[in-house]
Amino acid sequence: MKNYRVKHREREFEKEVEKERVKLKANEFLNLDAILEGVMHKLVVRPLREHLYQLFVDEYTRSGAIQLLADNMRYARTKPAHELGIRPEILAPSGAALETICYYLTRLQEVDSPLEKLENLLTCISAIFNSVKSCNQGRGIALGADDFLPLFVWVLVQSGMMAAEIEAEYMWGLLHPSLLSGEGGYYLTTLSSAVHVLKNFRACSEEQSRVHGAGMGVDVRVGLLADFRSVLKIVVPDEVHGSIITKTLPVRPNMTTRDVCKIIAHKVRITNPQDYGLFKLVDGEETLLNDGECPQDIKGIVSQVGKHCMFAYKRIDAKIAWPTTSSSS
Repeated sequence: MKNYRVKHREREFEKEVEKERVKLKANEFLNLDAILEGVMHKLVVRPLREHLYQLFVDEYTRSGAIQLLADNMRYARTKPAHELGIRPEILAPSGAALETICYYLTRLQEVDSPLEKLENLLTCISAIFNSVKSCNQGRGIALGADDFLPLFVWVLVQSGMMAAEIEAEYMWGLLHPSLLSGEGGYYLTTLSSAVHVLKNFRACSEEQSRVHGAGMGVDVRVGLLADFRSVLKIVVPDEVHGSIITKTLPVRPNMTTRDVCKIIAHKVRITNPQDYGLFKLVDGEETLLNDGECPQDIKGIVSQVGKHCMFAYKRIDAKIAWPTTSSSS
């Protein structure tokens, strides 16, 4: 419907555009796509919101997903921060800062528009970073994806956001893909990844306790991030300096190569992503992955035969001799 209006330039719509166009300064423009997206949310999504939510609730109640998340949140709330994977040297948000962060998560659940939900999510993320930066000032603490994800899991637990999975899927389903190619897509993926971690938290924690023994100071980060495939480590060759950069990305379950490439291209600021691809690295040999393949599944299959698998994001035409051995990720 939105594309129809833009392409066919309905007379009344065109008149309104012209009225606003004459008000523009030389360095301004009208983003018709964004304007119409917002209008469509108000006209179509808002009246359907309750119905959509009920469909989600019915489905997740039937599958047990809501109860599973709620049970794991209650269990996680009894655990100290380091058992959720937060490094002991990182001070988590508290007091007024935590209240502000939780406020934006509450607002996210209250608004109708998926775009407004995303804006509140990004504001929440920004508040987390600002709080950690303030609390850890002068201590040389930098948050990577493998640090931020456990921290965000902890925030969800503190907020008691039982509808986190529903909110994430609501945004994934209704936001225009163009809004998910940058920071929006990256941190919405982080939300989905955090939900996945939480739903499996108790099982992971108890399994590691069985393996390592109770009270042995188990590093739950290993289980959270590796066993449940909530992050993906990707190496990126720096062709100028001949070095390798490692990036850690949050991922959704069953995320495709196409979607992983969008996120990594954004994070490493690639301006010509069409020339790049994601490659599987096994014993120094590279294989280009198809857009529809799932890197997490591929890594699992390779691991089952006793091989170590990594992924590289590089120019498709670049000729690179990879090391035949690599550290585990």
